Amino acid sequence: MNVIDLIKEKKERLTKNQAEFRDLIAPQWRDYWNELWQSARNHQWVNWVLDQDRKVVGSELVELTNCEHPKAEALRKQLLSQLGEVVYVGDWLTVEQARVNAFAEVTEDRQWIHTDPVRAEQESPFKATIAHGFLTLSLLPRLTSSIDGTDSHYAAARMVVNLGLNKVRFPYPLKVGSRVRASKKVVGVEVVRRGLEVTEEITVEIENTRRPACVAETVVRLVF
Repeated sequence: MNVIDLIKEKKERLTKNQAEFRDLIAPQWRDYWNELWQSARNHQWVNWVLDQDRKVVGSELVELTNCEHPKAEALRKQLLSQLGEVVYVGDWLTVEQARVNAFAEVTEDRQWIHTDPVRAEQESPFKATIAHGFLTLSLLPRLTSSIDGTDSHYAAARMVVNLGLNKVRFPYPLKVGSRVRASKKVVGVEVVRRGLEVTEEITVEIENTRRPACVAETVVRLVF
């Protein structure tokens, strides 16, 4: 048995017996054990070992474990066939001053460049108020229709979980009153336990503007 197989075997044994072990140890040690276990799970080298049952090389998925759910396997093949293609273009949405003001209140970011149209017209190089970058980012679910349960891009999945972002950029300021829409590409697919992990590139286009307001690489987990 090589080193990697040995570590995997130990990991599986600990995973199965972790709860039983915690019940046996003294209560004052339980928090310490939980913290230690989480720290080990977050270690880069340990995660490399534990993740040897899934790997993406370039844009091709190297399967070391098969999709157990037939719907997941069918969707995986579909998504791999669409890698790099635009698979969704949304409707236009006007970003109005009232929305920007509401976002400013929630985040307490009330800089005049976002909330004072008169001063912005006089002093800003954009001659108008602009939306917060994080406001544009927060609109991604709305712009990609992922909040509409009747129009899910991954309807075959039992649950879709937002895992976050790999990277995000705001290439051009979004002036208040402009219209925006989002397009989406699938740029990566991985087989994970109980489903798929999909990486998407979402571009938020400003009407009549060459450069986009936002380009974000998002990651979602599809559970079957």
